Amino acid sequence: MKFDTIIIGGGLSGMTCAIAQAQKGKRVAVIAAGQSNLHFHSGSFDLLGYHQGQPVSDPVAAIAALPESHPYHRLGNVEQLAMQARQLLAEAGVRTQGDAHHNHFRLSPIGKLVPAWLTMEDMFTVDSAEELKGKKIGLVNIVGFLDFAVPYLVDALRDMGADVTARSFTTPLLENARRSPSEMRATNIAKYLDDDSHVKEVADRLNSITPRGCDLLLLPAILGIANDRAVKLLKESVKTPLRFVATIPPSVPGTRVQSLLRHRFQQLGGTLLPNDTVKGGGFENNRLKYVCTENLADTRLEANDFVLATGSFLGGGLSSDYYSVHESVFGLDVELNGAASHVDWTTDKLFDKQPYESFGVKADDQFRVSKDGTTIDNLYAIGSVLSGNDPQHEADATGVDLLTALAVL
Repeated sequence: MKFDTIIIGGGLSGMTCAIAQAQKGKRVAVIAAGQSNLHFHSGSFDLLGYHQGQPVSDPVAAIAALPESHPYHRLGNVEQLAMQARQLLAEAGVRTQGDAHHNHFRLSPIGKLVPAWLTMEDMFTVDSAEELKGKKIGLVNIVGFLDFAVPYLVDALRDMGADVTARSFTTPLLENARRSPSEMRATNIAKYLDDDSHVKEVADRLNSITPRGCDLLLLPAILGIANDRAVKLLKESVKTPLRFVATIPPSVPGTRVQSLLRHRFQQLGGTLLPNDTVKGGGFENNRLKYVCTENLADTRLEANDFVLATGSFLGGGLSSDYYSVHESVFGLDVELNGAASHVDWTTDKLFDKQPYESFGVKADDQFRVSKDGTTIDNLYAIGSVLSGNDPQHEADATGVDLLTALAVL
């Protein structure tokens, strides 16, 4: 089987790159091992949230102060790529609010305001905590749903000056689901509420319990697993303005993003090979000629270009033993950013900056990788498998995913 481009990894970076290449008329295949990190997604996309421990107001301006090793410095026009990324998401059905020159704030599952670049339209955001002063908010949860930390959220919103009233509701359908603890997860609830009649039943309950004079209802993000149809219906049927707040994973907004991106890719004629894993490939004259997968062991998948979008340690793109860190598919060269010894990979305090978080594959200015010191001319790396950024302390993971995906090829 021969393609123009084969992308290894079906998460945010892989699907973004695949859509961009398919839009150029290329024949593209994506090999996706399974569920991606989008199942942990907050409903927001970060370009650059923090620098040296402080929230960033203008991400584009702040990028200039990042270390030269950061992937953003190999991108060219970051602002233009950010605009392209938002447009690509919108064309896939992921409608967002925000711009690259002004971070807003999303509300985390435990009530912390976190800077963000783009946020899905139905999710709750503010430009600053000042907006919450004096606002009457109804915080509503489903009876028995434990992945929405109501006490933390109430305390946090009140500390920011909001007048918060907590309410809970259930319906016969949800009460029946509650008999099985495994069913009371956000993604499972979203499947139960994918029927219009069930959404309207929820709307009736919300209208009956909304506190008098309420300015806004906040609900856990438990609607719209494949698209935003149910979300729109609920907003139309509830008398009070409402927004959603991310829950503890699994994430309904993230699952929706993945579903919409995959649908868009296949709509463009792309080939998706789900639930499969690349086991290796053949190299010749500093080029990758083909890859073989677990499910297609006897079939060589050939392409002119290959893109590695397998993620970092969490996604399985990187692995380690006591002595070294490895790229998991091809054994590519890895950069440890000066942390030569195992004892230098971590620091003693859990929440301090951890050196291993910036580990990744070595790539040149065109994001071409190397193996045994030799550049592979047609194999590129994108997203969190790259070295040079610290997603936990810079809040830039999804920005690196999106922008590097658009910059290659």
